[in-house]
Amino acid sequence: MKNLFLLTLFIILNHLLSGQKVDIDNKYITISCAAFPENYVPEKQRTYSLKLDGNYLFRDREKIENFKIYGWAKTEDEANMDILVDIHGFVAGSSYASSRTEEKKDKDGKVISSTKYYKVSVTNRGEGVLKIFGPRNIMPKTPKKEKEKEKEKDKKKKEESANPFLQNVDTRDAASNLDESVSSKGLAYNISLNESYDYTTNERTSPNLASNEFQENYYNQQRNHEKNFHARYPDLIPFHINKYYGYRPTRYNVKFKELDSEKHPEYQTFTNAIKALEVIFSKMRYNKSIEQIATDLSPIINYFESLISKYNKDDKHEKKLKAASYYNLARIFQYLDDHDKVIEIGRAIIASENDEDDGEDFIKESENWKSLLAFHHMKSRHIVPKSASQEEDELGDSEFVSNK
Repeated sequence: MKNLFLLTLFIILNHLLSGQKVDIDNKYITISCAAFPENYVPEKQRTYSLKLDGNYLFRDREKIENFKIYGWAKTEDEANMDILVDIHGFVAGSSYASSRTEEKKDKDGKVISSTKYYKVSVTNRGEGVLKIFGPRNIMPKTPKKEKEKEKEKDKKKKEESANPFLQNVDTRDAASNLDESVSSKGLAYNISLNESYDYTTNERTSPNLASNEFQENYYNQQRNHEKNFHARYPDLIPFHINKYYGYRPTRYNVKFKELDSEKHPEYQTFTNAIKALEVIFSKMRYNKSIEQIATDLSPIINYFESLISKYNKDDKHEKKLKAASYYNLARIFQYLDDHDKVIEIGRAIIASENDEDDGEDFIKESENWKSLLAFHHMKSRHIVPKSASQEEDELGDSEFVSNK
């Protein structure tokens, strides 16, 4: 009877303890907002013009003229930035032969046979250049480096002004003089659009076989290379321009924490909170206000905050649940661009002495976002559309965000 009682008690206690067990898994949620360009230009000055030049066979005007610089408006009059796309065309390369010798050796290392293999190769290329004339205002990395750069510029100017042989010489480079015919603005970027395309035959046991294979296939290969360049270079143009100036939409695959212990009393509510989080964040866009998103997330924020207060015992399972709640809160506020709150949570994570590295990462990330937002004179990673096309629903390219 006593043994039966102890067994029953053990089963009950084990059930209660297992019910409180906490397993935490990672959950990735897609969130779309704007990625910052390298340069800041005041919003009212974000206008650009576009000019096409070069080989008329490659002037794919429709494709090029329909690209977007996110957050900018296109104009033909008094644009603050001028863009020149100059496609020189396609250049067929010269073929060249190469060979290698393969030897077979016996167990003593003596060569018992050798075979020579031949192949023929060629490199074709498409050529073009993208020139951007206008403002260049990159966020300084460190004051020290900027000062050193300015000192070098001043030193060079003083040396040139002190040189008697340069008194009546225009010391600007030749390219800048040529560019004045395109734009009165300074050249900010000179970007190569060149693309190389290689073709190599299979290895053959005679040079004639390799040469014959090359002659049979080269024309089709060259045509394919030319088509590929024609199709690809229009995509390179918006890629480069938006990297430097556009507030382009970007999908961030963001890590959150979910509770994977079905017997835990918080399991259903925690799971519902994460599911709701995913639905609400799926509505976020780079070109929309986040006010409604913040309102919709408020009950979820309150729930995770309540877990931090509720589970505060010195127990490893409660600590894991509390750490997961901190983590989710930090991520939510990070994508609401409330970075002061994220830093506050990061410090609380460090003070909890549980997953301190996460706290340090959150602080570092949000300090960086704060600096970028301040540099770009923005309150959040969301822009006001400059044209009807920029009001379209776009999620952007995908990037991963993960604290390890």
